[in-house]
Amino acid sequence: MSQPLGSASTKWRLGPGVRWLDATTLAGGAPYRVITMPPRGADIVRDLLVGSAESHDAAVDQLLERLESAGLVLAPPPSATDHLGVTVVIPARSARGPVRDVLRHLPADVPVVIVDDGSPEPLFPLANARVQVLRHNQSRGPAAARNAGAATVRTPWIAFLDADTVPDENWIAELKGRIVPTDSEAAADRVVLAAPRIYPLPASGLGGWFEQRVCALDLDGSPSDVGIGKTVSYVPSAALLVDADAFRRVGGFDESMMVGEDVDLVWRLAALGRIRYLPDVRVGHTARGSLSAALNRRRMYGSSAADLGRRHPGSLRHVDVSVWSFGPWLLGVAVHPVLGIGTAGFTAAISPWGMPELSAANARRLAVQGHLRAGGALGRWLIRPMLPLTIVAGLASPRLGRRLFAAAGVGLAYLVTMDVRSARTATNGWTSAVRLAAESLVARTLDDVAYSIGVWQGVLARRTLEPLLPRVRDVPAWRWPRRRRSPSR
Repeated sequence: MSQPLGSASTKWRLGPGVRWLDATTLAGGAPYRVITMPPRGADIVRDLLVGSAESHDAAVDQLLERLESAGLVLAPPPSATDHLGVTVVIPARSARGPVRDVLRHLPADVPVVIVDDGSPEPLFPLANARVQVLRHNQSRGPAAARNAGAATVRTPWIAFLDADTVPDENWIAELKGRIVPTDSEAAADRVVLAAPRIYPLPASGLGGWFEQRVCALDLDGSPSDVGIGKTVSYVPSAALLVDADAFRRVGGFDESMMVGEDVDLVWRLAALGRIRYLPDVRVGHTARGSLSAALNRRRMYGSSAADLGRRHPGSLRHVDVSVWSFGPWLLGVAVHPVLGIGTAGFTAAISPWGMPELSAANARRLAVQGHLRAGGALGRWLIRPMLPLTIVAGLASPRLGRRLFAAAGVGLAYLVTMDVRSARTATNGWTSAVRLAAESLVARTLDDVAYSIGVWQGVLARRTLEPLLPRVRDVPAWRWPRRRRSPSR
């Protein structure tokens, strides 16, 4: 079905870091990928990017959905709708003041269910005509509190909102406007969960300093689909808009999980429809009071990795690389750097054979970029979550240790480069950019150490290596020829 285009509100954008390789090929996204389009499709995409296209059909709709899912293009945000048909569920183990503040930021006519999860000071005085308060005399955890609140909801949508957040009054309407389908949209495009960007609110002390530089809930980035193997693999439960029917069909949050229950829910819901991360809608989050509390929370997040790995085998991977980039780095660290460099050069030289749709120059350029990105990702993996093993291996074999630490240094250098680029864009000055990048490096290191400790605690407790294993893609499926049996005589 054709759709009229051309207004300013229908202008699409390329994703961050995405570029045209030639007239019909886009490259970028995370994980990095290359998509070549038919000439007509490429022409329409270019017109959409400048806001001058007049119409497009179902085939182009499918192409745009593919490009958007890959993070190569960003769709224009639709207008906000209303908050009708939504009930807000607030799990709280808190004093009354913070919960009262959250209520002030919600629309005056939206129904609210507060689940008091064993707060020392009962929250019943907050109840009124639109606010219902349930109470667990003993704390049962956030998953059980959210499920208890959801069980009372009779509206089509549930908005989960933590008690330590400060939402914009229109956050529900903004999310609904981006996910509620029109009559012309296919059922396969149905969104069952949407999440805004969670950003850290200004705070004093070392805890506030840490959260401003490394907020585990702040996924930043661009609008994208969410799920296993995607650019954004999960969204936190601090603020979610969920289809109530889909939520009940998957059984809600797993109440046996004290941490990581949001990741588990997202991965189960993805079987019923699309999950969307929409960072242009924002919800503030109050920082933890001390640095030790913030780091302990990171450790707890890390400890959930083993549990998630056992529930979703093969889904949780801290590094995702192609074998053609993983191989040279492995040879360079485990055998000799010269061998790694030579292998990387060889695979880059023969890359046009594997990418016949691209020019030889573009194929080799992409191969080199892939090797560099893989180096950053693998170096990061050696720190998070492999830091304890990296240190032990380095102490056991000084020669191997030097190579491991050099590879880890590549990962740190990659992060520092990204931080300097981001900080310089925000401050428009090198001095401030370098200072902010140095502070981010310190915060990231503390974050990585705390998270890695948690991962290894979970690995030892659950007796599984799932969270430590890399995902290596593009492994050739070798088939050995079968020997023919000689005919019997």
